[in-house]
Amino acid sequence: FLDWGKGVLEKTPVVGHPIYETLHGVKKGIKDIVAPQGMFEDLGLKYFGPVDGHNIEAIEKALKIAKDYDAPVLVHVITEKGRGHAPALNDEAEKFHAVGVVDPETGSPLTKGSKSWTSVFSDELVKIGSERKDVVAITAAMMGPTGLDKFQKAYPDRTFDVGIAEQHATTAAAGMAYAGLHPVFAVYSTFLNRAFDQLLLDVALHKAGVTFVLDRAGVTGDDGPSHNGIWDLALTGIIPTLHVAAPRDGQQLRETLREAVDISDAPSLIRFPKGAINSDIPAFERRDGIDVLYRGESADILLVSVGAFASIAVESAAQAYREGVGVTVIDPRWVKPLPKSLVTMAQRYKSVVVLEDGIKHGGIASTISELFRDAQLNVAVHSIGIPLTFLEHAKRSEILEDLGITVQNITRSLVTWSSSEIRLDIKAEMQHPLDENEIRKPLH
Repeated sequence: FLDWGKGVLEKTPVVGHPIYETLHGVKKGIKDIVAPQGMFEDLGLKYFGPVDGHNIEAIEKALKIAKDYDAPVLVHVITEKGRGHAPALNDEAEKFHAVGVVDPETGSPLTKGSKSWTSVFSDELVKIGSERKDVVAITAAMMGPTGLDKFQKAYPDRTFDVGIAEQHATTAAAGMAYAGLHPVFAVYSTFLNRAFDQLLLDVALHKAGVTFVLDRAGVTGDDGPSHNGIWDLALTGIIPTLHVAAPRDGQQLRETLREAVDISDAPSLIRFPKGAINSDIPAFERRDGIDVLYRGESADILLVSVGAFASIAVESAAQAYREGVGVTVIDPRWVKPLPKSLVTMAQRYKSVVVLEDGIKHGGIASTISELFRDAQLNVAVHSIGIPLTFLEHAKRSEILEDLGITVQNITRSLVTWSSSEIRLDIKAEMQHPLDENEIRKPLH
Protein backbone atom coordinates (compact mmCIF):
# COMPACT_ATOMS: atom_id res chain seq x y z
CA PHE A 1 0.00 0.00 0.00
CA LEU A 2 2.75 2.42 0.96
CA ASP A 3 4.61 1.80 -2.30
CA TRP A 4 1.44 2.70 -4.24
CA GLY A 5 0.79 5.71 -1.99
CA LYS A 6 4.31 7.00 -2.46
CA GLY A 7 3.65 7.77 -6.11
CA VAL A 8 0.44 9.62 -5.29
CA LEU A 9 1.76 11.53 -2.27
CA GLU A 10 4.98 12.60 -3.98
CA LYS A 11 2.84 14.29 -6.65
CA THR A 12 0.78 16.15 -4.04
CA PRO A 13 2.14 19.71 -3.60
CA VAL A 14 3.53 20.91 -0.23
CA VAL A 15 2.10 18.25 2.11
CA GLY A 16 2.61 15.11 0.01
CA HIS A 17 6.27 14.41 0.77
CA PRO A 18 6.05 15.13 4.55
CA ILE A 19 3.01 12.85 4.85
CA TYR A 20 4.83 10.03 3.04
CA GLU A 21 7.92 10.40 5.24
CA THR A 22 5.74 10.31 8.37
CA LEU A 23 3.88 7.19 7.25
CA HIS A 24 7.13 5.52 6.19
CA GLY A 25 8.67 6.28 9.59
CA VAL A 26 5.68 4.82 11.42
CA LYS A 27 5.83 1.68 9.25
CA LYS A 28 9.57 1.28 9.85
CA GLY A 29 9.16 1.81 13.59
CA ILE A 30 6.49 -0.88 13.83
CA LYS A 31 8.58 -3.33 11.78
CA ASP A 32 11.66 -2.65 13.91
CA ILE A 33 9.67 -3.56 17.01
CA VAL A 34 8.38 -6.77 15.45
CA ALA A 35 11.59 -7.76 13.64
CA PRO A 36 15.26 -6.64 13.73
CA GLN A 37 15.30 -5.52 10.12
CA GLY A 38 16.92 -2.12 10.59
CA MET A 39 20.48 -3.36 10.86
CA PHE A 40 20.16 -5.50 7.74
CA GLU A 41 18.52 -2.80 5.66
CA ASP A 42 21.21 -0.35 6.77
CA LEU A 43 23.67 -2.81 5.20
CA GLY A 44 21.72 -2.78 1.95
CA LEU A 45 20.05 -6.16 2.50
CA LYS A 46 16.34 -6.64 1.93
CA TYR A 47 15.00 -8.19 5.13
CA PHE A 48 12.10 -10.65 5.13
CA GLY A 49 10.82 -12.24 8.30
CA PRO A 50 10.73 -13.50 10.91
CA VAL A 51 9.34 -16.76 9.52
CA ASP A 52 8.28 -19.81 11.52
CA GLY A 53 10.99 -22.33 10.69
CA HIS A 54 8.71 -25.23 11.56
CA ASN A 55 6.05 -24.17 9.05
CA ILE A 56 7.07 -25.59 5.67
CA GLU A 57 4.38 -23.66 3.81
CA ALA A 58 5.52 -20.36 5.34
CA ILE A 59 9.15 -21.08 4.48
CA GLU A 60 8.30 -21.91 0.86
CA LYS A 61 6.29 -18.71 0.54
CA ALA A 62 9.12 -16.62 2.00
CA LEU A 63 11.70 -18.14 -0.34
CA LYS A 64 9.49 -17.59 -3.39
CA ILE A 65 9.05 -13.92 -2.46
CA ALA A 66 12.79 -13.58 -1.87
CA LYS A 67 13.52 -14.93 -5.35
CA ASP A 68 11.58 -12.04 -6.90
CA TYR A 69 13.85 -9.37 -5.42
CA ASP A 70 16.60 -8.19 -7.72
CA ALA A 71 18.90 -7.54 -4.78
CA PRO A 72 20.47 -9.36 -1.82
CA VAL A 73 17.78 -10.73 0.50
CA LEU A 74 18.00 -12.01 4.07
CA VAL A 75 15.23 -14.40 5.08
CA HIS A 76 15.00 -14.59 8.88
CA VAL A 77 13.81 -18.07 9.91
CA ILE A 78 13.30 -18.95 13.57
CA THR A 79 13.54 -22.56 14.71
CA GLU A 80 13.68 -24.32 18.06
CA LYS A 81 16.63 -26.72 18.29
CA GLY A 82 15.45 -30.18 19.30
CA ARG A 83 11.77 -29.33 18.82
CA GLY A 84 9.51 -32.30 19.41
CA HIS A 85 12.26 -34.48 20.88
CA ALA A 86 12.16 -34.49 24.68
CA PRO A 87 15.77 -35.64 25.30
CA ALA A 88 17.05 -32.74 23.20
CA LEU A 89 14.77 -30.18 24.83
CA ASN A 90 15.78 -31.38 28.28
CA ASP A 91 19.46 -31.01 27.35
CA GLU A 92 19.40 -27.32 28.10
CA ALA A 93 23.08 -26.59 27.47
CA GLU A 94 23.80 -28.59 24.31
CA LYS A 95 20.38 -29.44 22.77
CA PHE A 96 21.97 -32.52 21.20
CA HIS A 97 24.70 -30.49 19.54
CA ALA A 98 26.79 -33.55 18.73
CA VAL A 99 25.49 -37.09 19.13
CA GLY A 100 26.09 -40.53 17.72
CA VAL A 101 23.50 -43.28 17.28
CA VAL A 102 20.99 -42.97 20.13
CA ASP A 103 17.71 -44.43 21.33
CA PRO A 104 15.03 -42.12 19.86
CA GLU A 105 12.96 -42.31 23.05
CA THR A 106 15.60 -41.83 25.72
CA GLY A 107 18.46 -40.19 23.83
CA SER A 108 20.89 -42.68 25.36
CA PRO A 109 23.69 -44.14 23.19
CA LEU A 110 22.70 -47.48 21.66
CA THR A 111 26.23 -48.83 21.81
CA LYS A 112 28.93 -48.23 24.36
CA GLY A 113 31.87 -46.91 22.41
CA SER A 114 35.55 -47.36 23.20
CA LYS A 115 37.35 -44.83 25.34
CA SER A 116 37.79 -41.67 23.29
CA TRP A 117 40.60 -39.14 23.19
CA THR A 118 38.14 -36.50 24.42
CA SER A 119 37.06 -38.53 27.45
CA VAL A 120 40.67 -39.25 28.47
CA PHE A 121 41.43 -35.52 28.34
CA SER A 122 38.22 -34.72 30.21
CA ASP A 123 38.93 -37.12 33.08
CA GLU A 124 42.54 -36.02 33.47
CA LEU A 125 41.68 -32.32 33.51
CA VAL A 126 39.23 -32.90 36.36
CA LYS A 127 42.02 -34.61 38.32
CA ILE A 128 44.38 -31.72 37.62
CA GLY A 129 41.67 -29.30 38.69
CA SER A 130 41.42 -31.01 42.07
CA GLU A 131 45.17 -30.55 42.58
CA ARG A 132 45.54 -27.03 41.19
CA LYS A 133 43.09 -24.30 42.12
CA ASP A 134 44.62 -21.93 39.56
CA VAL A 135 43.60 -24.12 36.60
CA VAL A 136 40.47 -22.86 34.83
CA ALA A 137 38.69 -24.09 31.70
CA ILE A 138 37.46 -22.11 28.70
CA THR A 139 35.22 -23.16 25.82
CA ALA A 140 33.68 -21.41 22.83
CA ALA A 141 30.15 -22.87 22.96
CA MET A 142 31.51 -26.45 22.86
CA MET A 143 31.29 -27.54 26.49
CA GLY A 144 30.14 -31.11 25.82
CA PRO A 145 31.91 -31.86 22.53
CA THR A 146 35.32 -30.83 23.91
CA GLY A 147 34.83 -32.75 27.17
CA LEU A 148 34.73 -29.75 29.50
CA ASP A 149 31.27 -30.65 30.84
CA LYS A 150 32.82 -32.83 33.56
CA PHE A 151 35.13 -30.01 34.65
CA GLN A 152 32.18 -27.61 34.66
CA LYS A 153 30.17 -29.96 36.86
CA ALA A 154 33.06 -30.30 39.31
CA TYR A 155 34.20 -26.66 39.22
CA PRO A 156 31.41 -24.42 37.86
CA ASP A 157 33.08 -21.23 39.13
CA ARG A 158 36.27 -22.08 37.21
CA THR A 159 34.62 -22.84 33.86
CA PHE A 160 33.87 -20.16 31.27
CA ASP A 161 31.81 -20.44 28.08
CA VAL A 162 32.37 -17.34 25.93
CA GLY A 163 30.03 -18.40 23.14
CA ILE A 164 31.03 -18.91 19.52
CA ALA A 165 33.99 -16.54 19.76
CA GLU A 166 37.38 -18.25 19.64
CA GLN A 167 39.17 -14.92 19.31
CA HIS A 168 37.60 -13.66 22.53
CA ALA A 169 38.32 -16.97 24.27
CA THR A 170 42.02 -16.70 23.41
CA THR A 171 42.35 -13.09 24.53
CA ALA A 172 40.36 -13.82 27.70
CA ALA A 173 42.72 -16.72 28.41
CA ALA A 174 45.68 -14.37 28.05
CA GLY A 175 44.14 -11.97 30.54
CA MET A 176 43.50 -14.76 33.03
CA ALA A 177 47.10 -15.92 32.68
CA TYR A 178 48.36 -12.39 33.34
CA ALA A 179 46.29 -12.45 36.56
CA GLY A 180 47.97 -15.62 37.81
CA LEU A 181 45.57 -18.32 36.61
CA HIS A 182 46.39 -21.13 34.20
CA PRO A 183 43.61 -21.31 31.57
CA VAL A 184 43.00 -24.46 29.52
CA PHE A 185 41.16 -23.56 26.31
CA ALA A 186 39.66 -26.68 24.71
CA VAL A 187 38.71 -26.16 21.07
CA TYR A 188 38.42 -28.08 17.82
CA SER A 189 41.64 -27.77 15.85
CA THR A 190 40.03 -26.18 12.80
CA PHE A 191 38.35 -23.48 14.92
CA LEU A 192 41.63 -22.24 16.36
CA ASN A 193 42.40 -20.92 12.87
CA ARG A 194 40.03 -18.04 13.64
CA ALA A 195 42.11 -16.94 16.62
CA PHE A 196 45.58 -17.00 15.07
CA ASP A 197 46.18 -13.27 15.60
CA GLN A 198 45.17 -13.46 19.26
CA LEU A 199 47.29 -16.57 19.80
CA LEU A 200 50.29 -14.87 18.22
CA LEU A 201 50.06 -11.38 19.72
CA ASP A 202 47.94 -11.62 22.87
CA VAL A 203 49.32 -14.92 24.16
CA ALA A 204 52.66 -15.92 22.63
CA LEU A 205 54.16 -12.42 22.39
CA HIS A 206 53.74 -11.96 26.13
CA LYS A 207 54.64 -15.57 27.01
CA ALA A 208 51.31 -16.10 28.73
CA GLY A 209 50.89 -19.45 30.48
CA VAL A 210 47.88 -20.70 28.54
CA THR A 211 47.29 -24.30 27.47
CA PHE A 212 45.39 -24.92 24.24
CA VAL A 213 43.87 -28.38 23.82
CA LEU A 214 43.08 -29.11 20.19
CA ASP A 215 40.47 -31.83 19.74
CA ARG A 216 39.72 -33.21 16.24
CA ALA A 217 43.30 -32.60 15.06
CA GLY A 218 44.37 -34.21 11.79
CA VAL A 219 41.97 -35.93 9.40
CA THR A 220 38.47 -36.07 10.90
CA GLY A 221 36.66 -37.29 7.77
CA ASP A 222 32.98 -37.62 8.63
CA ASP A 223 32.62 -34.02 9.78
CA GLY A 224 33.38 -32.66 6.31
CA PRO A 225 36.21 -30.70 4.64
CA SER A 226 35.92 -27.66 6.91
CA HIS A 227 36.37 -29.69 10.10
CA ASN A 228 39.63 -31.43 9.23
CA GLY A 229 42.27 -30.25 11.70
CA ILE A 230 45.18 -30.55 9.28
CA TRP A 231 46.51 -26.98 9.47
CA ASP A 232 47.43 -26.57 13.15
CA LEU A 233 50.98 -27.97 13.02
CA ALA A 234 51.93 -25.68 10.14
CA LEU A 235 50.22 -22.61 11.62
CA THR A 236 51.54 -23.01 15.15
CA GLY A 237 55.00 -23.94 13.89
CA ILE A 238 55.77 -20.29 13.15
CA ILE A 239 54.70 -18.94 16.54
CA PRO A 240 57.64 -18.11 18.83
CA THR A 241 57.54 -19.31 22.47
CA LEU A 242 54.74 -21.83 21.82
CA HIS A 243 55.29 -25.45 22.91
CA VAL A 244 53.40 -28.12 20.92
CA ALA A 245 52.77 -31.74 21.94
CA ALA A 246 51.24 -34.58 19.92
CA PRO A 247 50.56 -37.52 22.27
CA ARG A 248 50.42 -40.98 20.69
CA ASP A 249 48.05 -42.63 23.18
CA GLY A 250 46.02 -42.12 26.34
CA GLN A 251 48.94 -42.40 28.73
CA GLN A 252 50.92 -39.81 26.78
CA LEU A 253 47.88 -37.51 26.62
CA ARG A 254 47.65 -37.57 30.41
CA GLU A 255 51.39 -37.06 30.74
CA THR A 256 51.74 -34.21 28.24
CA LEU A 257 48.65 -32.46 29.60
CA ARG A 258 50.26 -32.32 33.03
CA GLU A 259 53.54 -31.16 31.52
CA ALA A 260 51.67 -28.44 29.61
CA VAL A 261 49.89 -26.94 32.62
CA ASP A 262 53.23 -26.89 34.44
CA ILE A 263 54.55 -24.42 31.84
CA SER A 264 53.84 -20.99 33.32
CA ASP A 265 56.19 -18.78 31.31
CA ALA A 266 55.02 -19.70 27.79
CA PRO A 267 51.92 -21.00 25.99
CA SER A 268 51.50 -24.71 25.31
CA LEU A 269 49.35 -26.70 22.91
CA ILE A 270 48.28 -30.35 22.80
CA ARG A 271 46.64 -31.92 19.74
CA PHE A 272 44.82 -35.22 19.32
CA PRO A 273 42.41 -36.73 16.78
CA LYS A 274 38.72 -37.54 16.87
CA GLY A 275 37.38 -40.92 17.92
CA ALA A 276 38.39 -43.99 19.88
CA ILE A 277 41.84 -44.07 21.40
CA ASN A 278 44.33 -46.83 20.60
CA SER A 279 45.95 -49.08 23.18
CA ASP A 280 48.95 -47.53 24.89
CA ILE A 281 52.23 -48.03 23.04
CA PRO A 282 55.09 -48.45 25.52
CA ALA A 283 58.55 -47.06 24.80
CA PHE A 284 61.75 -49.10 25.03
CA GLU A 285 63.52 -46.03 26.31
CA ARG A 286 63.37 -42.24 26.41
CA ARG A 287 66.33 -40.22 25.14
CA ASP A 288 66.25 -36.48 25.79
CA GLY A 289 62.45 -36.52 25.69
CA ILE A 290 62.27 -38.74 22.59
CA ASP A 291 60.56 -42.12 23.02
CA VAL A 292 61.97 -45.10 21.10
CA LEU A 293 59.01 -47.30 20.16
CA TYR A 294 60.64 -49.86 17.85
CA ARG A 295 64.27 -50.79 17.27
CA GLY A 296 65.38 -51.83 13.82
CA GLU A 297 67.98 -54.56 13.35
CA SER A 298 69.99 -52.26 11.09
CA ALA A 299 70.30 -48.48 10.71
CA ASP A 300 68.40 -48.12 7.44
CA ILE A 301 65.47 -45.83 8.31
CA LEU A 302 64.70 -43.56 11.25
CA LEU A 303 60.90 -43.18 11.26
CA VAL A 304 59.69 -40.14 13.19
CA SER A 305 56.08 -40.73 14.19
CA VAL A 306 53.92 -37.76 15.15
CA GLY A 307 50.98 -38.30 17.48
CA ALA A 308 48.35 -40.97 16.95
CA PHE A 309 50.07 -42.31 13.81
CA ALA A 310 52.42 -44.23 16.14
CA SER A 311 50.51 -47.51 15.80
CA ILE A 312 50.73 -47.33 11.99
CA ALA A 313 54.43 -46.48 12.23
CA VAL A 314 55.26 -49.43 14.49
CA GLU A 315 53.29 -51.87 12.33
CA SER A 316 54.98 -50.55 9.18
CA ALA A 317 58.39 -50.99 10.80
CA ALA A 318 57.53 -54.58 11.68
CA GLN A 319 56.45 -55.24 8.08
CA ALA A 320 59.65 -53.64 6.76
CA TYR A 321 61.69 -55.97 9.01
CA ARG A 322 60.16 -58.92 7.16
CA GLU A 323 61.40 -57.28 3.95
CA GLY A 324 64.92 -57.10 5.36
CA VAL A 325 64.85 -53.38 6.17
CA GLY A 326 65.77 -52.04 9.60
CA VAL A 327 63.43 -49.27 10.77
CA THR A 328 63.66 -47.58 14.16
CA VAL A 329 60.50 -45.74 15.22
CA ILE A 330 60.71 -42.74 17.53
CA ASP A 331 58.10 -40.40 18.99
CA PRO A 332 59.34 -36.90 19.90
CA ARG A 333 56.17 -36.27 21.96
CA TRP A 334 56.82 -32.52 21.98
CA VAL A 335 57.20 -31.53 18.33
CA LYS A 336 57.89 -27.85 19.05
CA PRO A 337 60.57 -27.21 19.92
CA LEU A 338 62.17 -30.40 18.64
CA PRO A 339 64.98 -31.88 20.76
CA LYS A 340 68.41 -31.12 19.30
CA SER A 341 69.36 -34.73 20.08
CA LEU A 342 67.31 -35.70 17.03
CA VAL A 343 70.31 -34.64 14.93
CA THR A 344 72.61 -37.02 16.79
CA MET A 345 70.14 -39.88 16.48
CA ALA A 346 69.66 -39.33 12.74
CA GLN A 347 73.39 -39.46 11.92
CA ARG A 348 73.42 -43.27 11.96
CA TYR A 349 70.65 -43.71 9.38
CA LYS A 350 70.49 -43.65 5.59
CA SER A 351 67.15 -41.82 5.55
CA VAL A 352 64.71 -40.14 7.91
CA VAL A 353 60.97 -40.48 7.29
CA VAL A 354 58.40 -38.29 9.04
CA LEU A 355 54.82 -39.54 9.41
CA GLU A 356 52.44 -36.76 10.45
CA ASP A 357 48.68 -36.20 10.55
CA GLY A 358 48.80 -32.70 9.08
CA ILE A 359 49.69 -30.88 5.88
CA LYS A 360 53.26 -31.42 4.72
CA HIS A 361 53.79 -27.76 3.83
CA GLY A 362 55.38 -26.22 6.91
CA GLY A 363 54.84 -29.38 8.95
CA ILE A 364 57.17 -31.37 11.19
CA ALA A 365 59.15 -32.81 8.25
CA SER A 366 59.91 -29.27 7.09
CA THR A 367 61.09 -28.33 10.58
CA ILE A 368 63.32 -31.40 10.79
CA SER A 369 64.80 -30.63 7.37
CA GLU A 370 65.72 -27.13 8.57
CA LEU A 371 67.15 -28.58 11.78
CA PHE A 372 69.39 -30.96 9.80
CA ARG A 373 70.41 -28.28 7.34
CA ASP A 374 71.45 -25.93 10.14
CA ALA A 375 73.48 -28.78 11.65
CA GLN A 376 74.99 -29.52 8.21
CA LEU A 377 73.68 -33.07 8.40
CA ASN A 378 73.34 -34.62 4.94
CA VAL A 379 70.55 -37.13 5.52
CA ALA A 380 67.52 -37.46 3.25
CA VAL A 381 64.24 -36.45 4.89
CA HIS A 382 61.02 -37.86 3.41
CA SER A 383 57.54 -36.73 4.37
CA ILE A 384 54.37 -38.80 4.60
CA GLY A 385 51.42 -36.59 5.42
CA ILE A 386 48.56 -34.56 3.97
CA PRO A 387 49.04 -32.72 0.65
CA LEU A 388 48.16 -29.04 0.42
CA THR A 389 44.57 -29.53 -0.67
CA PHE A 390 41.05 -29.58 0.74
CA LEU A 391 40.06 -33.14 1.55
CA GLU A 392 36.78 -34.61 0.34
CA HIS A 393 34.05 -35.73 2.73
CA ALA A 394 34.62 -39.38 3.65
CA LYS A 395 35.49 -41.58 6.59
CA ARG A 396 38.94 -41.05 8.09
CA SER A 397 40.06 -44.54 7.04
CA GLU A 398 38.93 -43.92 3.46
CA ILE A 399 40.76 -40.59 3.25
CA LEU A 400 43.98 -42.05 4.64
CA GLU A 401 43.81 -44.94 2.17
CA ASP A 402 43.23 -42.52 -0.70
CA LEU A 403 46.29 -40.55 0.42
CA GLY A 404 48.40 -43.69 0.60
CA ILE A 405 48.77 -43.51 4.38
CA THR A 406 48.37 -47.22 5.06
CA VAL A 407 50.71 -49.84 6.49
CA GLN A 408 51.12 -51.49 3.09
CA ASN A 409 52.01 -48.29 1.24
CA ILE A 410 54.23 -46.93 4.00
CA THR A 411 56.12 -50.23 4.16
CA ARG A 412 56.68 -50.12 0.40
CA SER A 413 58.08 -46.59 0.70
CA LEU A 414 60.34 -47.54 3.61
CA VAL A 415 61.82 -50.39 1.58
CA THR A 416 62.42 -48.06 -1.37
CA TRP A 417 64.00 -45.34 0.77
CA SER A 418 66.26 -47.81 2.58
CA SER A 419 68.66 -47.81 -0.38
CA SER A 420 71.67 -45.63 0.36
CA GLU A 421 71.57 -44.46 -3.27
CA ILE A 422 68.09 -42.95 -2.92
CA ARG A 423 68.31 -39.40 -1.64
CA LEU A 424 66.17 -36.28 -1.46
CA ASP A 425 64.44 -36.54 -4.83
CA ILE A 426 62.27 -39.56 -3.99
CA LYS A 427 58.54 -39.27 -3.17
CA ALA A 428 56.32 -41.92 -1.64
CA GLU A 429 54.87 -43.95 -4.50
CA MET A 430 51.28 -43.73 -3.26
CA GLN A 431 51.50 -40.22 -1.83
CA HIS A 432 49.65 -37.41 -3.55
CA PRO A 433 51.69 -34.39 -4.72
CA LEU A 434 52.78 -31.99 -2.01
CA ASP A 435 50.46 -29.33 -3.41
CA GLU A 436 47.38 -29.83 -5.56
CA ASN A 437 48.74 -27.06 -7.81
CA GLU A 438 51.31 -29.59 -9.04
CA ILE A 439 48.62 -31.66 -10.73
CA ARG A 440 46.92 -28.77 -12.50
CA LYS A 441 47.48 -28.09 -16.15
CA PRO A 442 49.91 -25.21 -16.76
CA LEU A 443 48.40 -21.87 -17.68
CA HIS A 444 48.88 -20.70 -21.26
